[in-house]
Amino acid sequence: MISPATEADRQQIHDITARAGVFNQEEVDSVPAMFDEYLRYGAEASGYHFIVYREGDQVLGYAIYGFRDLTDGVYDLYWIAVDPSARRRSVGRKLLNGCEEAVREAGGRIILAETSGTAEYEPTREFYVRTGYKAEAVIKDFYKPGDDLYIFIKRL
Repeated sequence: MISPATEADRQQIHDITARAGVFNQEEVDSVPAMFDEYLRYGAEASGYHFIVYREGDQVLGYAIYGFRDLTDGVYDLYWIAVDPSARRRSVGRKLLNGCEEAVREAGGRIILAETSGTAEYEPTREFYVRTGYKAEAVIKDFYKPGDDLYIFIKRL
């Protein structure tokens, strides 16, 4: 079931991020700061909408999305992370669908998803293509030499 994240989900969100196997320590450490802003100011004011997919009390994955400032109906998909034990169970797809539905309801027209060009992120790039996203741009050596930025978009 998809629902907005709550304070009670904090540890599970952190654990999923740490166990995902693709995020570096700086990325792992950034999620709690985003979550704190979400809890303190709310989704609209913080710009971070956290949703989780849960079965009972267990969070199996989460997504973060938000409105892109200075645009007309463009949203960023910041993160989708799925617990390694729940992979291949459509949790990521359900979270992505939940983000897309919420963005549509808010009047959004485009979702941007940015990801790395490294080999570890190949499954992520394939996921976006399988779910209807188009690789709109590649910026070579963006993150560091040899690590390109891929920008995927989906028009809603």
